[in-house]
Amino acid sequence: MERLRKLFQKNPERKEHNKEFQVDLDRQLSAWVRIGSFIGIFAWLNFAFDTDKKLHPDFPELFYFRLGLTAIGVITFILTFIPRIQKYKALFLKILISYVFVVTSFFTGRIADDPNYVSGLQIVVMIPIAAPVAFSFFSFGLLASAIIFFVSVLIYKPNLNTPATAYSMNNLLISYVIAFAFSFILDRMRFDSFIKTKRIETKNREIEAQIKRINELKTQQDGDYFLTSQLLQPLALNETEASRVRVEFFTEQKKKFQFRQWYSEIGGDISSANTVYLRNKRYVAFMNGDAMGKSIQGAGGALVLGTVFKSFLHRTQNNEMSSFMFPEQWLHDCYEELHHVMISFDGRMLVSVVIALVDEESGFLYYINAEHPWIAVLRNGVARFIEKELTLRKLGMPENDELFRVKTFKLEKGDAIFVGSDGRDDILLSQDASGNTLMNTDETLFLRVIEKADGDLQKIRDGLSSAGDITDDLSLVRLTFEGTGKEVITRADLAQLKEYTQKVDSKDALQELENRYKEDPHDPKLVYKLALLNSRFKNFSRAAALGEEFCNYDPSNLGMIYLTSRAFKHCAGLDKPLLRRAADYGERLILREPTNIHGLVNLADIYRRLDKHGKAEELLKKAEAKDIDNRVVKKLRELLTKKV
Repeated sequence: MERLRKLFQKNPERKEHNKEFQVDLDRQLSAWVRIGSFIGIFAWLNFAFDTDKKLHPDFPELFYFRLGLTAIGVITFILTFIPRIQKYKALFLKILISYVFVVTSFFTGRIADDPNYVSGLQIVVMIPIAAPVAFSFFSFGLLASAIIFFVSVLIYKPNLNTPATAYSMNNLLISYVIAFAFSFILDRMRFDSFIKTKRIETKNREIEAQIKRINELKTQQDGDYFLTSQLLQPLALNETEASRVRVEFFTEQKKKFQFRQWYSEIGGDISSANTVYLRNKRYVAFMNGDAMGKSIQGAGGALVLGTVFKSFLHRTQNNEMSSFMFPEQWLHDCYEELHHVMISFDGRMLVSVVIALVDEESGFLYYINAEHPWIAVLRNGVARFIEKELTLRKLGMPENDELFRVKTFKLEKGDAIFVGSDGRDDILLSQDASGNTLMNTDETLFLRVIEKADGDLQKIRDGLSSAGDITDDLSLVRLTFEGTGKEVITRADLAQLKEYTQKVDSKDALQELENRYKEDPHDPKLVYKLALLNSRFKNFSRAAALGEEFCNYDPSNLGMIYLTSRAFKHCAGLDKPLLRRAADYGERLILREPTNIHGLVNLADIYRRLDKHGKAEELLKKAEAKDIDNRVVKKLRELLTKKV
């Protein structure tokens, strides 16, 4: 009942969309013009030339009514082939239907006492129900048909008093009622169908417009991706010169895209390498970074990182003052520049990174690791990590300076070190029945893959992929040292040399060693002994020169770096250049061992002598935090207090 009630309710959308509905009905009706006109040509011909003459010879005008339909059908059929009047095809069919209604109603009313012809009018009344015409047109046609029939009956007065005619009149009336009712129902149903179709079409147009907009935005986005990937390319280059140190890169970003005919990829991983000269020694400088975020966000971070790092490299290569820095100072300044740029984004751009320098002559590695996966070394077919702890947070993290420390590692001949982004560990191993993902949590998987691949980067990538799905950007750097890689002096040698120098208590023995040095100035053990003895006998100028010479041989010896700094300090007096050299060596020690109390006190004292009391105070506070009761710390506090 509810559905029936709704059927008779006036649709509020009818008024708004009625014209469009009429146009749609005419469109549907146009499809039936040719077949309708073709049927009209032949429908009444048999009646005209045979049946009518036999049944109603007294009504010869029927012949002309019948041929009239044929004539209209022929004209309509021909007109459908004329392009200019194609838009009137629905009108032609309506004329044809109207003619059938009017003529049939008229001549049936004249011979209404013949049930056969009345049944013909019933058929004419019922057939157009299925035609896609408006209810207003069809109902008007029914009304006109009924009036014409009634008028014709009144004029010609056929005998309607027989039971057969009464029966046929009853059927005719039922036909009119049924035709009207079904026409009304079909009209509502057609309009509902039209509205639903229109809504679907409207929705489809909206979807198409959205898809078009999305495609436009995607094309725009892919254009941005492509431009960004092109900007990243010159920043992610291996520009090292041929040497004992060989660098290789492998980078595979997770986001792949196509822009026009170009296929490319974009992400937050970046690697860069170049050759720099520091204090007349050649180093390979490289960086492997992973910027926070996916796709364009990560690429933006990589773009900033690569730009600042490359700018710093070029400044080192072109600025004469930069070439006088020690590796530790270079790494510190590089870190400071990168960190201060990243921190300006207020935590929205964080980057994990490894930045390193490798001495091409000795294979000594200096590096900083800002929350990047640990560096691995492959030595004699066995891979292991060279790090055991996290000491520095990501670039862009506040209060990160306090954790800064330069780490070192001595490479031997044939060693290969591997630096990689999170993609090497972020591997989807499997999914359980519930769809929960099982991610790799074993960081040593990377070591096993390195060993199996024998250090080949492409094979490492394939090995990681065979373990599971790599879910993040993947970048790898392999650095191979092909030099001698032999230690200048072993730890055992150092222990013996220290024990020897402690027993020497005469300057004659020192002079003997100096004479031997003149004969063989390239013996590092001899240089080490002489530096220790000259410092012990307070020959600080000589100790400083020898200490500096030994540090060039073996930069890993922090004790000799400390001795050299102290020797320069004591022999400098008020000579500012010598004090600055003392400060340089003091900085080297503190950058590698930030909590070394002797190094802190020594460097603070040097800055006191250089009248840089702010730096001296800062270093002394760190020393006091380490051991406030230390005698040397207390003495320096007194000196600083007096100076102030």
